[in-house]
Amino acid sequence: MRITVPEHHLSIDPGTEWVADPMDPAASHLGVYLQSVEHGVYLNVRAQETGGHSPTREGLVAFLREQDWASAPFDEWATTSGNLTAVGGTFETTGMGGEVVLEVFVTDGHSVANLAGPGDREVIVALTPSVKRLVGTLAFE
Repeated sequence: MRITVPEHHLSIDPGTEWVADPMDPAASHLGVYLQSVEHGVYLNVRAQETGGHSPTREGLVAFLREQDWASAPFDEWATTSGNLTAVGGTFETTGMGGEVVLEVFVTDGHSVANLAGPGDREVIVALTPSVKRLVGTLAFE
């Protein structure tokens, strides 16, 4: 079932691997939170400005590397599915009980979305294939 996030001009299909977290309609400016059925990790999905970077693979890689976490991304990846290009990476954090953060940026060459969420390192590593499948369902509207 496709979920439309009108304030962010995007939609996404969580399929059977993800479920939408019920949110107060007053918080719709935050995007949508999806929870992994298998791993329990939440991802926030929302529109994203790119800080002046172009909405291209190279631009998103540069933007990913500029994220202000406690480390550079230690498992950077990129994928293309149809008209969508996604780049992602996992970052060390501070003050989050040893959790890491997965950051993913997706573009159709015009708009950009961000999928991000924290979790234990082993869980984020196991979650990444599911995130890559989820990215392929994103549509900009």
